[in-house]
Amino acid sequence: MLKEKTEEINPPELLQKGKYVFIDQLSVVENSGSSVPFIVAKAIVVAANKGGFRGDIPAAVKLSDLILKQSVYIDENGRSLEAHKLYTWPRNLGSTSEWTACKQQFLQEFVLYFPIEVLSVQGNDGVTWRFITPENFKKLPEGIEGSESFQEFAAHTEDYFFLRRPIVMPK
Repeated sequence: MLKEKTEEINPPELLQKGKYVFIDQLSVVENSGSSVPFIVAKAIVVAANKGGFRGDIPAAVKLSDLILKQSVYIDENGRSLEAHKLYTWPRNLGSTSEWTACKQQFLQEFVLYFPIEVLSVQGNDGVTWRFITPENFKKLPEGIEGSESFQEFAAHTEDYFFLRRPIVMPK
């Protein structure tokens, strides 16, 4: 069951270049500065950090940026697709709540528990991303630094199960 709203949440982390697995229930956050809510979830993150890599498990990462109009999804054949076309749009295009419900449904079914890689970040202009294999996600970079919760994950990666998308390497 999806949480409809999060009353009080620390500012969510924004997506950055790296690998992610969203591992917790999605939450809709009503932003006082915008009429459009965004969606967050807890994630296991391996991100580039000052010439190295850092692992963390933040409580809230803004995953709705994956499907912004400006974001790009790279499919299993290496083709670029406008990410906002991945989900089914509502019949009532003027209804913010219907848009949010459609985005939630897509993220719940096709992103939650599936490892992804954010290839690039264009600030407010979205991200470029693709699905990766669980094995690729669990292969941690040498010398990675990490939070205490991430160190627990790193010590027991074989105990974690993630969903798999069929991946075909681009030619």
